Amino acid sequence: MIIYLDGEFYVIYLWSGRCICDNIEAGMAQNNLTGSRFVRAIQPAFDDVNRLCPRTKDRVEIRSHALKLRYWPERNPLDDAGRVLDLNWCWVRAMQGQAVGELRLDDTIGGNDNLRIIFLEGPPDARFPMPVIWILRVMQKKRDDFSVHDLKIFKARRALVLERFYKRR
Repeated sequence: MIIYLDGEFYVIYLWSGRCICDNIEAGMAQNNLTGSRFVRAIQPAFDDVNRLCPRTKDRVEIRSHALKLRYWPERNPLDDAGRVLDLNWCWVRAMQGQAVGELRLDDTIGGNDNLRIIFLEGPPDARFPMPVIWILRVMQKKRDDFSVHDLKIFKARRALVLERFYKRR
């Protein structure tokens, strides 16, 4: 969880039952945070992953693939260890101009193949120290195009993120 307190951003972690708090800007200065973007998932995306993969091992593997978006939008960026990351992504054609994309996962995870991570490139906002990529949905894609139902879900979740995190109060 990211909180804003006294003009600084903090990340709250839950580790072995204890709460750990890190200053984001101090972490950026020490290079503890990697990539050029934050990757955050909304609760419905977590629910999607839990439905697809009952095993924790599989959910962690999907999480590691989603965290590759920290280095987005390059096609084959290098991580901090110098390894090439495979970012096979494209914009959702039916939602042009709405900054919604899909990350394709080529691995079979939890018996599911052809998985897609649907993400939103958040608009620039001074409240966040880095640009944010929002995970909207994780799904198994069965055909080339998205169904009308899928597109309605993407639009609703996009509206949820924009209303909840970017609406000026």
